[in-house]
Amino acid sequence: MMELTTRRCAVGKEKSGDRLLLAAGMAAACFLISRAGFMGDMLPAGAALAGAMVSLNAMNIYLFPFILLGIYSSGAFLWGDVAALCGCAFVFLCAGRIPFAPWHKAVITGAIIVISQSVSCIVAGAAYPVSIMDLVLEGGIGLALCGIFDTFLRMVRGEAPYGGTEAGLLSLSAVVMLMVSGLDVPLLIVPAAMVVTLFSGYLMGITGGLLAAFVTGFLILIFGGSPGAGFLLMLGGITAGLFRGQSKWAAGVCFAAVTIGAGSLDVSISFAVPYYGTAVAAGLLVLLPYRWLVRLDTTLSAFLGSEDRQEKRNSVRASEKLEELRKTFDNLSALFVSQDNRRILMSYQFQVMSRVLGQTIKGLHQSGLSAPPKYKMEPAWASYAKKQGVSGDSYLWAQLPGGRFAVILSDGMGNGKTAAEESGLTVTTIIRLLETGLEVELVLKLLNQIMLLNAENEVFSTIDLGIFNQKTGRMRFYKIGAAATFIKRKRSVDALTLSAMPIGVVDGLKVDCVTTSLRPGDQVIMISDGVTDSRREDLSMDWLKETIAGIQSKDPQTMCDLIMNRAVDNYGLKEKDDLTVLAMRVS
Repeated sequence: MMELTTRRCAVGKEKSGDRLLLAAGMAAACFLISRAGFMGDMLPAGAALAGAMVSLNAMNIYLFPFILLGIYSSGAFLWGDVAALCGCAFVFLCAGRIPFAPWHKAVITGAIIVISQSVSCIVAGAAYPVSIMDLVLEGGIGLALCGIFDTFLRMVRGEAPYGGTEAGLLSLSAVVMLMVSGLDVPLLIVPAAMVVTLFSGYLMGITGGLLAAFVTGFLILIFGGSPGAGFLLMLGGITAGLFRGQSKWAAGVCFAAVTIGAGSLDVSISFAVPYYGTAVAAGLLVLLPYRWLVRLDTTLSAFLGSEDRQEKRNSVRASEKLEELRKTFDNLSALFVSQDNRRILMSYQFQVMSRVLGQTIKGLHQSGLSAPPKYKMEPAWASYAKKQGVSGDSYLWAQLPGGRFAVILSDGMGNGKTAAEESGLTVTTIIRLLETGLEVELVLKLLNQIMLLNAENEVFSTIDLGIFNQKTGRMRFYKIGAAATFIKRKRSVDALTLSAMPIGVVDGLKVDCVTTSLRPGDQVIMISDGVTDSRREDLSMDWLKETIAGIQSKDPQTMCDLIMNRAVDNYGLKEKDDLTVLAMRVS
């Protein structure tokens, strides 16, 4: 009971902290948005925001002082704006829970702004002359802003926006631009529009890029900016959308090239915008880590309601149930740890179930956006069979989740069909388990315990496993009773060795690994012990290092064939063992 009470208190504090953070964020947003000026000295945003907020929830009236403070600090303080603000708040407070449609709210807000400004002009006399056209324009802007704020506030509350994802993106883009405008730093307007357009296109496609470009370009125009900015932004939005989910470098460079190039055109309408805006947007996309970009993509999709809400709720429920089941398997794994081999095996099996469930849960929440591989691995092989054309060596390579490439070589006990079956089953099992997302150490320990159950039949195999991270260029080597691996960089050759008994021989397998960084052009050579045994007297394997260093070809297949030929020559008339060579080149 004490643990349950403590947990509830912690959850309560966490929710309270989230509410305070949201309230502070809303207060800051209200202050900035209400400072945004249109066509010189028009400030309709504050009244529109107050109307949208109070109509949704009367408790939002606490934000009224922040809106008023924003209008006052804008430097264009007019009593008409204050009257419109108070009028919108008063009308929607009195309306209570009347379910106004969004367009009803917008029309009421626009009318209140026009009436308030008109009354203010009449009271002030000729001191502040305002044309009818300006009054209508300000009312129209207030009407549009009320609809934008209503959509945005509904998304903040977790509701799906009216008009779907497109309306949500328009609203979000407008709110971001209004907040930037409220900072009263004109140099930030164009970079903000470029960033919103580029990221919307890259994350949401051509439609997203065009929608963001439309609203940001229009706002730049009524903020008093270049009339051609909207055209440039639309070109940039289309370009960014074409690269959706692809190379962010290509997206950033092409976005910059298109917007800067089009801005340089000599036509009657000025398309010129500051180059630094494009540079800021492209640089931000290129430099932003992919994990942050994935989080942004996931958050944006959830905020805009771009996924079916019922399906999302079902995914959350499913992940919660799977998480409970995963924890149960973890507990069972800890319960079955002992010195008894069968109980240890059962413990590993429960760990496997837990990891598989963990990967499933991760997949439920994973965004489709992921970092493309920076490196590639080009593999090749050559093999010689000692007995009846059947080699006891087996090998396999495969693409693993998370941008990883795996290659494995196994030498079964003895030679011929039996050894081939043992090693073939070993490499296939390991690769299939790794493809589920399991850790290498867990897979190897599980396989070792399974083989120990059949110890009376003396079933064991060597394992030479390499895992190459195609994003970072780092490669890990796991060796269990395996021969050395060689890394060739230009004419330099290094040998990697790890001493360990073959799998299935000893209980309590200790899994060690060696990690090295690879660059394009580097070559990795993995061999079975039949190759090294061709000259057993050369314990340092100098003959093999010299052979590898002397091969000028960058082709992995040529590397395999020449090493195999040299090893066969070394045997001469002696009985040969099974020989296998794997070579891989990083590109």
